[in-house]
Amino acid sequence: MYPGDSPGGVLLARVEEWDPPVSMDAVLSQIDPADNAKADFRAGVVRITANEYETTLLVAARRAPSTG
Repeated sequence: MYPGDSPGGVLLARVEEWDPPVSMDAVLSQIDPADNAKADFRAGVVRITANEYETTLLVAARRAPSTG
């Protein structure tokens, strides 16, 4: 719950923590500028497209420590 007088908020049902974290700049640099909403990400929570999600997973996989 957001403190204060905010009329809304965000309920997170499934959360996945990435170690190391994935920066938004790293993800946005991989998305076609015509398709991404860089300004929207800075303003708060936005719904992302399936392509943006898949791109995030690819960036996270490249940053993950090797287990082998």
